[in-house]
Amino acid sequence: MSIITRTLVPNISIVDPLILQTKSETLIIQSAVDALAHAIEAYTSTIASPFTGMHSLKAIDLILRYLPKAVETRSMEYLEKLSIASISASMAFSNASLGAEHALAHSLGGHFDMRHGVIHPILLTAVMRFNLDHAETKLADIGRVVLDLHLGTARETALAGIARLEEFFASFNVSLKLRQEIGEADKQYLEPICKMAVNDACNLTNPRPASWQEFLQICGEVW
Repeated sequence: MSIITRTLVPNISIVDPLILQTKSETLIIQSAVDALAHAIEAYTSTIASPFTGMHSLKAIDLILRYLPKAVETRSMEYLEKLSIASISASMAFSNASLGAEHALAHSLGGHFDMRHGVIHPILLTAVMRFNLDHAETKLADIGRVVLDLHLGTARETALAGIARLEEFFASFNVSLKLRQEIGEADKQYLEPICKMAVNDACNLTNPRPASWQEFLQICGEVW
């Protein structure tokens, strides 16, 4: 479960891309992937607006374009683009909230001490497919940004965009299956974790609120 209160929100946020030059490649990738998940789930949120949507799509575009270049070169130009993407994604999700993927990531991460940037490549595309029938148009919008083109139908564009995101994650050699991060013996904890996740505030703004059984099914799909 996450703690949500305005007293945790800073009055001023100083974002300096120079700091990123001192961070490990792993941390840069994980942080950017976390921002990407923020942008995607804020866009499909049931309380998203045109204003949060603009920030979401811009963040998605910047991360997909510049994360590989930033990791390869550590150029200030590319790190600055990632910093802008992070701010844009934050402006989106701080107003539109998130979705079921974050609801499950909060509980999994808390139990197994896993960073969000590790969990998102495992869960995000599975939850996007779970939401497809309830957010086809918005997922197609995301697909257009990811692919830089529109296919024959909204559904085709959405599915192709999801597949491209999976390729994007795989290009960084990150874990794409839950079993790569937790052991077989840990499966016993998934049911209580899913029962906790269903009460997470982020599940309320998912286009298709998930039951704990559906969360458990998603965990099985990504095992």
